[in-house]
Amino acid sequence: MAGRWLGIYPSITALLLLLGPYLLGHYPTPLIALLLTALLVPLTHYVVFPLVERLTRGWVRFPALHGAAHHRVALLVWAVTYPLITAVLLVVLPVLAGRAPLPLITLVVTLIAVPIQSLVILPRLMPRARPWILGAQRSPA
Repeated sequence: MAGRWLGIYPSITALLLLLGPYLLGHYPTPLIALLLTALLVPLTHYVVFPLVERLTRGWVRFPALHGAAHHRVALLVWAVTYPLITAVLLVVLPVLAGRAPLPLITLVVTLIAVPIQSLVILPRLMPRARPWILGAQRSPA
């Protein structure tokens, strides 16, 4: 979980520092969450997490899937991330927006969402999704 957070917190903070002025206060929270998670999940899944693995010299590891299975995991993670982040933002933003700097807001959001996703939702969902995920790795008979 710490490895995921290590990749997600700086990524979402950077995305919001870049895009926040154009999004926050101009669009509804669910639409902002949709756009941000649509950018964040591929960015972290394909770029940031492999970078974290290299920078930590293997201390942090992420599942090694390839091809369609790798893409299906990314899609599943996004399907979990979008509603979770939307819910957390709907609770956190009214309390902290305008009262706390953006890095503190993303810190709070990620400290709530990443453990829920990593320790509660994905461990229950992945075993059920395993046939669909791994079905992508099997070669046709």
